[in-house]
Amino acid sequence: MAATTITILLCLLFFIFLMGVIMLGSALRKVPQNEQWVVTRLGEPSVKGPGWTMQIPLLDQVVKVDMAEKPTNIQDQTCITSDRAPVIIHMLVYSRVIDPLKYASQTGRNRQDFLHLASGTLKAAVSTRPLDQILSAREELGAAICDKLNAEDDPALGLRIEKVKVMEIVVSKEILASMPVPGEFPPECPACGAPLNSPGSQSLRQIKCEYCGLLIYPLIK
Repeated sequence: MAATTITILLCLLFFIFLMGVIMLGSALRKVPQNEQWVVTRLGEPSVKGPGWTMQIPLLDQVVKVDMAEKPTNIQDQTCITSDRAPVIIHMLVYSRVIDPLKYASQTGRNRQDFLHLASGTLKAAVSTRPLDQILSAREELGAAICDKLNAEDDPALGLRIEKVKVMEIVVSKEILASMPVPGEFPPECPACGAPLNSPGSQSLRQIKCEYCGLLIYPLIK
């Protein structure tokens, strides 16, 4: 009788030990590099960085936040330049999470608001520039949009805009045909022979000699 009782107790202890090992194994989780987890336990959120952490099953709610830079596609936006030319622009907005707690609390509406903000900022930036500048200075346009987004972006999103890349600009054939053909400025002023500050291929319509004040136009090839 005593031996049977001891055997039952040993089996029970082994079962408890085995269940403990299984629960510990399921609770021990590793947060990968470039990720942070927002763990909500009993209504209190906390951020877990890369490395090992404890997660209680059925009690903890986990939101995995990717901290790497990632692009947001802003495609086929119809914009009007300052000289009233319609263009269709496709751009990528590269952002990075800087506040996992705020980012994890976002809703679908917050993300949709960000898309509207990016689209509106693009159209506003294009409306202040002529078509030839839009076509010749994509990087400048992207940098201006990036600065504007960081200035106006809602801090509640927990994002920082790293860069904006203008991928494609579509202009109708009729508008392209009506644009002046870009030419090449001479290296020297034809009047006084002074070197020009902006030789070579230019998108400018004219430059002015600093010495004699002559307005010089590009030579059409």
